[in-house]
Amino acid sequence: MTTAHKLSEPVLGQVDVDGMLLSADPRLMRLHLRCGGKEAGPLAVPELAELCRLSRRLGMNLSRPVQASDDDCRIEMWVETRFVSPEKEKLLDLSIIDWKEYSHDESDKIDPARERDFDRLEGRGAIRTDSALRIIAQQMPGETARNFDAIGQSLLDIYDVIPPSAHARLLEAVAERQPIRNQRVREKIGAQLLFVLHGHPLIDKSGLFAGYRFIATPDDAPEQQDADDEEIRRVSGKLISDSLFGRQLGPALRQPLGKIIANAETISSKLEGPLRGDYASYARDIASAGRHLLDLVNDLSDLEAIERPEFTVAGDDIDLIDLAHRAAGLLAVKAADHQIRIELPDEGDKMPASGEFRRSLQILVNLIGNAIRYSPDGSTIKLRVSEEPGFAQISVTDQGAGIAAEDQERIFEKFERLGRSGDGGSGLGLFISRRLARAMGGSLSVESQGGAGSTFTLSLPERKKP
Repeated sequence: MTTAHKLSEPVLGQVDVDGMLLSADPRLMRLHLRCGGKEAGPLAVPELAELCRLSRRLGMNLSRPVQASDDDCRIEMWVETRFVSPEKEKLLDLSIIDWKEYSHDESDKIDPARERDFDRLEGRGAIRTDSALRIIAQQMPGETARNFDAIGQSLLDIYDVIPPSAHARLLEAVAERQPIRNQRVREKIGAQLLFVLHGHPLIDKSGLFAGYRFIATPDDAPEQQDADDEEIRRVSGKLISDSLFGRQLGPALRQPLGKIIANAETISSKLEGPLRGDYASYARDIASAGRHLLDLVNDLSDLEAIERPEFTVAGDDIDLIDLAHRAAGLLAVKAADHQIRIELPDEGDKMPASGEFRRSLQILVNLIGNAIRYSPDGSTIKLRVSEEPGFAQISVTDQGAGIAAEDQERIFEKFERLGRSGDGGSGLGLFISRRLARAMGGSLSVESQGGAGSTFTLSLPERKKP
């Protein structure tokens, strides 16, 4: 008889570097003992032990289905592994979030729920990734070995984004923790099948971004690619530049830069094994330089877009406080690297405004990023909201060196960097941000005194509070 346990709490266990089962909840301990194990002995469930070894070999957390068996029944589980310590070679936590038991008499039978599972998998698939888009579980049509081999690899190393110009849009959605809809991809090897991905961001119990769960459906309409290209080139009703850069050079540069960054980060994080410290440092420098070039490519694409006569923006209903928290979250690691604290408005408050969500977030990320770049280590950046007749405002105040009065308009000019060099800027961020603010019916201004920090204020048309 089939027994399906809808677990109210995960079944937990912990395994050390030698495969010894250090602790286990009663259900897992019973299975371990029935498989011939002993308390405080090696994990005796072969399938779980193999998953632990794989997780250690790849140096990453995994999430995947596991089947086990003892003398009494066959058991289907969904198991997640997670390293307890940053060193990744000591303790490994096991978390079993689903548990189904089948008697051996019916092991060859398929219950209706399983039949529906097979129906769903006929031509369809599912992929689970971590926060860096590395695959931790995959069930796709085709050979089982290919699903296994995909684990630990980047989603973008296994699948090509179609069209290539959508690559940056996909990365932007991931950076903003947004759902991914109707993204066409093609397998890089094998039959090179086409799929449409629909992805939902996952949040762990600590409220942190944990990756994506994708559903993949077959794409039987490759002839639609030209139409899809045109649709992707339209963002909120505006046609992105048809120039040589926007149409050809930008997409052509983004893809190799993305691979350079991903590979350099893989090397620097030592995912493939031990590495000399200076080599890991070189890889971090390569990744940093790659991100700088990618930012420059994106800035040049934005510059072309906003200078077109037909450029427009959407009038979404947005909340400036929500956007502030999102932007600060995207830059939290960069701020922590410099021991900079970001003070934010109370997340429970609201400051409704009208403006395009993506572009407003882009402006705030630029302002906070600049504040981090030009503030001393250990300082504080403050974000505050306010209102004036007809407008909602959010300001970003740093404790940097400040901007002289005669330079406060120059910094909004194209390619203007006030003589600074080597700081990673392109001189386009503030120019683009002010143009975007004005396109949304608002403004971007600065107040500063030499040696006393700067305050940049974004004003957008107000929206009545609900």
